[in-house]
Amino acid sequence: MTPKASIIPPMLCPDSPLFIYEFEGDLVGRLSNPPVTCLGLWNEEGFSYLFFAAKEDEYVAELSRITEIRLATRHEMTYRDWQTGVPTSGVCLGGVMIVRADHPNPPADAILLDPSVVFGDGDHPTTKACLEYFQAIQAKERVDDVLDLGTGTGILGLAAARLGATRVVAVDRNILAAQTAQRNVLINGLHTVMHVFVGEARHYINASFDLVFANLPFSVLRDVLIARSLAPQRRWIISGIDEPQARVLQELLREMDYAITDERFDRPWVTFVAALSQ
Repeated sequence: MTPKASIIPPMLCPDSPLFIYEFEGDLVGRLSNPPVTCLGLWNEEGFSYLFFAAKEDEYVAELSRITEIRLATRHEMTYRDWQTGVPTSGVCLGGVMIVRADHPNPPADAILLDPSVVFGDGDHPTTKACLEYFQAIQAKERVDDVLDLGTGTGILGLAAARLGATRVVAVDRNILAAQTAQRNVLINGLHTVMHVFVGEARHYINASFDLVFANLPFSVLRDVLIARSLAPQRRWIISGIDEPQARVLQELLREMDYAITDERFDRPWVTFVAALSQ
């Protein structure tokens, strides 16, 4: 499913207020005329999290009454308490400059990024590791087709496109993440190269790609590999896991005729590369 367009709020700054309302139930498709302060709806394991740039207690109370979905709690914080955000000066990752989407004079070929409240602003060490590995691989061989599983803001897929990939398929099960990634694709004019979908990882690995970014929960990755239903992928870059989890995944990949060619530790995180044996 391709994510629908959403209202584009102004970019958040470190001191921007952030109000998060947690509901015990699924609100997807049930928002009625949300106020302009609404930043988006995050759906996760039977819970819904509504993000606002201002206090919206009255709207939320009415929404709870109409939908009969219980409001569990409200969190109030600043944006910097939620995540770092893209620094004003930008950040260089794997040979790609990432700058805020509202940068007044972005460098040529920079990625313009608005993470909103979705994780993936370039601050995490595994993002840097993934992109440095990708750049090293791309310097040695062509990487045309890329699958980005758990795309978040789309940062890895966007960087792959900037570094020369001709087709990027980006997938996230979270609707808000997919909407955010799609918005970043449009901001960067990469809509003919990068295509964003809402869905489960297992539904997108039945086709072969030159490279797969897999930034997914360990249990999802393990189940995908155990199922053995995936098409052969030339390379994997797997991240966002700890060392014991990496060892389990690496053994599963070796059983499928992959070799572990690179590995990096950013405690407690591990990022590694697996290549299909010739």
